[in-house]
Amino acid sequence: MNSLKNRYLETVERSVTAHAVLYLRMRRGEGELGRRLRTEGFTVHYLRRPSLLRSHCNTLPCQALIADPGTAHTLADVSTLPRICLLLNDAADAASPPTALRLAADTPPAETIAHLRALLRRMRGYPPQYRAGSLGIDVWRGRASLAGCPLDLQPRELRMLALLARRPWQAVPTARLAASIHPDGEACASLVPTYIGRLRRQLGTRFIETLPGVGYRLTPPEQVSS
Repeated sequence: MNSLKNRYLETVERSVTAHAVLYLRMRRGEGELGRRLRTEGFTVHYLRRPSLLRSHCNTLPCQALIADPGTAHTLADVSTLPRICLLLNDAADAASPPTALRLAADTPPAETIAHLRALLRRMRGYPPQYRAGSLGIDVWRGRASLAGCPLDLQPRELRMLALLARRPWQAVPTARLAASIHPDGEACASLVPTYIGRLRRQLGTRFIETLPGVGYRLTPPEQVSS
């Protein structure tokens, strides 16, 4: 009976803490840590090219970043890093974020994930949320609502909407929105109007404004100029 209860509690814990992690890993494959994260319910986005870190941090609603040894120096020029950063390194990197948690390169995956879970629990009191008028987005839980009513959005649609909601009434380039559709692959700008159309069907046609030759912007109805 106790073993069943423990397994149930473990399942609940995994479902509650199933967050998205951006894993800066230069080597091929997911590695032991990546496999362990996946089996414990985390959504893991792998980044092999540090030069794309800035765009990934802007388009992916990830709650944590894990950086493999030798990659910490690439974080210095990125101003929009996730609140939680775990650096796997043998020595402190002066160029790395001062708030990052540094772990030894040979830290066992189970211990690394334990640190990650502890930080996530600590941060849960103020999860990143975006609001624009009657629209609310909770990127931690993958939810969005309009005037208190839940929206039925797919992950790609939610990522695009979150990107627009970060800076309401400001233009978001089409290329940047395209990167949010396929953050781990090649961006396709021709798909952006399709996803914008899906969002408009749920939000209303006036909630997202088209800026010809530029991109789109999120504009709550009361802010749209006539």
